[in-house]
Amino acid sequence: MTIQLRPRQIKAVNDLRAAYQSGARAPILVAPTGFGKTATAAEIVRSSTARGRSVWFLAHLKEILDDTSARLRHAGILHGHIRAGMRVDYSRPVQVVGVATAVRRPRLPRPDLIIIDECHLAVADSYKKVIAAAGRPLLLGLTGTAQRLDGRGLGEVFDRLVPTCSTAELIEEGLLAPVRVYAPPGVDLTGLRSRGGDFDQGQAGELMSKPAVVGDALSHWRKLCRGRRGVAFCTTVAHAQAVADQWRRAGFRAMAVHGGSDDRERREAVAGLRAGRLDLVACAQLWIAGVDVPEIDVVIWLRPTQSLTAWLQGNGRGLRIAPGKRDLIILDHVGNCGRLGHPLQVHEWSLDGRRKQQREQSPSVKVCPRCFATSLSAARACAECGHVFAPTERRELQTVEGELVELAAAARERKREQGSAQSLEQLIQLGRSRGYKNPAAWAKYVLAARQSKGQWSKVQ
Repeated sequence: MTIQLRPRQIKAVNDLRAAYQSGARAPILVAPTGFGKTATAAEIVRSSTARGRSVWFLAHLKEILDDTSARLRHAGILHGHIRAGMRVDYSRPVQVVGVATAVRRPRLPRPDLIIIDECHLAVADSYKKVIAAAGRPLLLGLTGTAQRLDGRGLGEVFDRLVPTCSTAELIEEGLLAPVRVYAPPGVDLTGLRSRGGDFDQGQAGELMSKPAVVGDALSHWRKLCRGRRGVAFCTTVAHAQAVADQWRRAGFRAMAVHGGSDDRERREAVAGLRAGRLDLVACAQLWIAGVDVPEIDVVIWLRPTQSLTAWLQGNGRGLRIAPGKRDLIILDHVGNCGRLGHPLQVHEWSLDGRRKQQREQSPSVKVCPRCFATSLSAARACAECGHVFAPTERRELQTVEGELVELAAAARERKREQGSAQSLEQLIQLGRSRGYKNPAAWAKYVLAARQSKGQWSKVQ
């Protein structure tokens, strides 16, 4: 079956051909979730095999390999498999290849082109070994986020970026679901350690598994998401199981899946959401990438992350359109939106790496104090409730189990909290707990203001 490419996909194919013709040997097609990267790559495969060339699709996740194989079959492209547990047929010019399997099988037929899905992973030693053993063929990288959390540059493997469009443009064209992001007050992450460049998920799991936190997430599900189908990204296996248990006790249909789940459980999670047998799947170590369930219309973040790739790809699980689907609701209980930017924010990618001490600067987002919907920083009013943002308005909220906190009550609590801090050291500690960039300067300002107020009172 021949797949009819959309105009943007046709342009992407032509841009890739132009890149190769101008001397590139390893370009990256940078396109957001829902663009149709695999369909675009399938046209490259068709064109290559028509010229007598052999092609590999290389990926690390079983879910990605299965999905790629299904899409190739749908496109009428016969292929073999180089994967554990799969029958080998090297006579096929197209192979779907698991990187772990290819590392263990050094004497494989050499392809003319390797297409690498989730290619931001390709600077890892395992990928480099596979590429070197294949005789250094032409490469084509596919990704929606051309950067790594550890700061290593993709220029170690690739030599050209071929950009396409933004998520917002695909939404405007009706190819992706509109997005509504809510950032209700969640757990205090002050003091959360980092490990391997991201938050320590074990420690985060202890924080996020508290009944008050899980209950708060459930209360917002009840308020905003009844009748929807969602995925909750959790920190640990135990956390995912606790979330699924909480949802079931509340009368919802839920299950947990994680990296140790067997194939039957993983298939049931996908099939259950697609068929409407499940309301929620709580995930740990899974589903950030490689799962295509267009019926998902809620993404819940109970996993704090510093990875822009994880943030954008996780949200992408709910962006695809489906019959009867109105939009995607994102509930961010862990501040990912504030750290990493709004899901519709446009990013500038580069093949160059970043020093570890360099932090990516992302424009701030606005959180509505009435309904907790987030907006891009340029917004003048909340798109959900119409609240007009004041020029210096900030989100000043505290968490109360199961309820949205009114701004006035939160302001009174913060004023009381600030008034109880009398010394400079106490104010500095309070500024740190609130996440201020320069708590010492803020504390000195507060003390100076108090002294000035006292002197003015005496004059009066």
